[in-house]
Amino acid sequence: MKMYLTTALLLSSRLCAAQIPGDVIAKKCDSIFNTYDGKPGVAVLIVQDGKIAFEKGYGLANLEYNIPIGATTVFDIASCSKQFTGYAISTLIQQGKISPDDDIHKYLPDVPEFGKKITIGNLIHHTSGLRDWPEALHAAGWRWDEAFTWDDVMRMVKQQKELDFEPGSRYEYSNSGYNLLAAIVEKVTGKTLPVWVDENIFKPLQMNSSQELTDYSKVIKNVAGSYYSDTDGFHKSFDMLSAWGSSCIFTTAKDLAKWLIAFKKGLDNKDPVYARMIETDTLNNGEKNTYTYGNGVTDDQGLMNIEHTGGWANFASVISTYPTESISIILLSNSGSFDYGSANKVARALFGSKFKQDSAVKPLDLGTKLTVKVEESVLQKYTNMYKLRDGLLVTFTLEEGKLMVQATGEAKFPTEPKSDTVIWVPEYHSAFTFSDITDKANTVKYHNIIAKRITPIKVDISQYAGNYYSAELETTYRVYTDKDKLMVHHMRLGDFALSPDMETEGLFKGNVGKMVFEKDAQGKVTGFKLSGGRIENIRFDKL
Repeated sequence: MKMYLTTALLLSSRLCAAQIPGDVIAKKCDSIFNTYDGKPGVAVLIVQDGKIAFEKGYGLANLEYNIPIGATTVFDIASCSKQFTGYAISTLIQQGKISPDDDIHKYLPDVPEFGKKITIGNLIHHTSGLRDWPEALHAAGWRWDEAFTWDDVMRMVKQQKELDFEPGSRYEYSNSGYNLLAAIVEKVTGKTLPVWVDENIFKPLQMNSSQELTDYSKVIKNVAGSYYSDTDGFHKSFDMLSAWGSSCIFTTAKDLAKWLIAFKKGLDNKDPVYARMIETDTLNNGEKNTYTYGNGVTDDQGLMNIEHTGGWANFASVISTYPTESISIILLSNSGSFDYGSANKVARALFGSKFKQDSAVKPLDLGTKLTVKVEESVLQKYTNMYKLRDGLLVTFTLEEGKLMVQATGEAKFPTEPKSDTVIWVPEYHSAFTFSDITDKANTVKYHNIIAKRITPIKVDISQYAGNYYSAELETTYRVYTDKDKLMVHHMRLGDFALSPDMETEGLFKGNVGKMVFEKDAQGKVTGFKLSGGRIENIRFDKL
């Protein structure tokens, strides 16, 4: 089932919003982006009423040679590439060559069947259940600073043993799905997606600085370097990705403006190819899914917003369009510290009065209240462990009369009592409120989370030691103990610690995800299943 956003039907008939003067746009953007001087930065371009209203580069495209960023600097736009794949698919649908309801195995017989029908629509709307390749390949041993190729992705998909979920039952972002859409384009047209996009989008729109990269070693004129910083200064990132369909378009802010102008014109003219690209979806249970053909289409405080972000190897991008305001915002960055919320800041700086104001009462800033003296016997009742959510615990300890708080994986921070039950944490700029107090506080509230006190279980880590092999990933993890820690060794990923869940026996977390160890009827450990943010239950058997 598909749903057209009602707003889309109004686009062609709505009068243009009041034009914002160029000097006002420049002043607003300067105030947001002037912090990038002398550092990796951002190209900013604003399209208004079908024309470029503002373009400027902030910061440096290349730190080695002090080359400034401009509107013609080339960036890797990463996942913002998906909308071009979406256009290709929408075009083929319009031409009657494919249907969103087609089973993908009609075109891609090498993809495992899984006993489930996966449709082209499932790939479009991220509801396929296919594992996302970045996490899966990393778990198999790929390091983030090395090459990820098209062939790597295809091999991973073909070896997937089971789906993460029933197709259509939920939304779960999957780059792999868009790589398969690219494979379908090639199967149907006889041309690779990069060739099709060049012939049908880049050349007609004269996007002369744009290409979908198939060879990461290729020389690209005017391309920015990408950088991250730490206490030792700036460092270069290595962009060695060739996974077209989901990523890998290199382009400029100036070229993207041509695409967005054509996109808006297509919507205004009710071109079915473009109109289809802002169709939202419904899940099997009827819930709305706002991901469309390479974009998210949402209501942003009363205004329709068509947006996507991208990030890879410290390149970052945001392409955000407000059709009813006839404004598009393009931000392309080469900085690892880029703020993805910048597009939101630009929109509100330019037409903030158009957004519906939040009528909710703002919470009192308890940090301004006086700190009070609370008896240690009272504070002692709060020295417990509380579960905010899976994998996130907070532990309170009493040290030299001061209550300290520590969240999973974080440092320990001091607190300030504001009453007998309200404890302020300056580092979080937030408070914890304790309740259900007997000999211990059994509940604590943090923001809107009601967290229950838990009693940590004792974990015998020695039983999990051994070698574990995944046929799907073709890789082995060696699990071993080091003093009181359970560790994992992998030839390429090195050694890392596993943190036990304090409530569930056999559940651990490490830098590749969550591991759930399994036992047979005799209580012997037989293997574990690995899950992450976008992968679930990859089987490892104990050797």
